[in-house]
Amino acid sequence: MNSKTKNNLDYSEAQLFQYSDNTVIDVETEKEEDNSSSKYILIKHDYYSSDSDHGREMMSAFISCLCESQFDRIVIYLVDRGTALLNMDNPLFTDMKRLVNKAEIVIADEESASQYDLNLSDNPKIITRSFRSIAEDLIYLSDLFVLE
Repeated sequence: MNSKTKNNLDYSEAQLFQYSDNTVIDVETEKEEDNSSSKYILIKHDYYSSDSDHGREMMSAFISCLCESQFDRIVIYLVDRGTALLNMDNPLFTDMKRLVNKAEIVIADEESASQYDLNLSDNPKIITRSFRSIAEDLIYLSDLFVLE
């Protein structure tokens, strides 16, 4: 019996070829946009990843990508601090205004809108619903993109 511990890098040439084939990653996948299907986006914060200038720059880039996309039907859900994107004093308000214009509808949770003292009645594309009602929608959506 061979008691020598085999180093995980000790493979024959044939094995290396096999493992190499299995680890090839195609990073340039072809993007296919189905313009007719709705894209559901949940935004939970008024920044991306971290509450910082950098996080707001990343959120701005994401919003710009959505605005410039070819999707015809975008449904935005705003919950918690994400509703603050609709505050005129928010640094990303102008970006969000562009997204609201592009979106089919924007659904903000009314508890957070109240918490952050937002008046959202000016734009007919923006509606408020209870968080419970939004949660009921979210649990049934199969193609939801969550921005954290």
